[in-house]
Amino acid sequence: MADPVITLRRATVADIPAFRALGEAVVPATYGPIDAAYAQRMLDEWWVPAVFERSLAVNTHLVAEVDGDVVAMSSFGRLSDSHREFPHVTGDREVMWKLYVHPDSQGLGIGSRLLAQVESMVEGEHLWLEVVDGNDQAFDFYRGKGFDEVERVTDREWPDDVWLRKSLGRVR
Repeated sequence: MADPVITLRRATVADIPAFRALGEAVVPATYGPIDAAYAQRMLDEWWVPAVFERSLAVNTHLVAEVDGDVVAMSSFGRLSDSHREFPHVTGDREVMWKLYVHPDSQGLGIGSRLLAQVESMVEGEHLWLEVVDGNDQAFDFYRGKGFDEVERVTDREWPDDVWLRKSLGRVR
């Protein structure tokens, strides 16, 4: 059996339906065991066309295709361009907002390729990201890629957000 052909490219608004389909596959599998209500909230608030349209206007989105089908995506941009509030943060950051790989395509190196592409495109010396407390698979992946835990934001209603940062070895 031939190895699948994996292609990375910039996403467009035409990819929004594929983003939603990816979210429906990955979010319940990833976050349901942590907190099923939180997983549903994520789908309802962050994996909808209007949010992707706003995000595509200010952030860079990449997709990975296997044999022409979108199986993974990432997005990154400046914290200051986000429509969310981050009262615990001073200054600005370059943040990878999403990196998700369809469960059927995990283990093929797609997440590593997307992350490497994001790192090559970031302009600053650090890349930041958030991981939901309890998402051990993500923690293990990012720690293995050189990210360190820097901050923990406690939320009484939902799982904590843990901010990780990686030094990209660049000097401004």
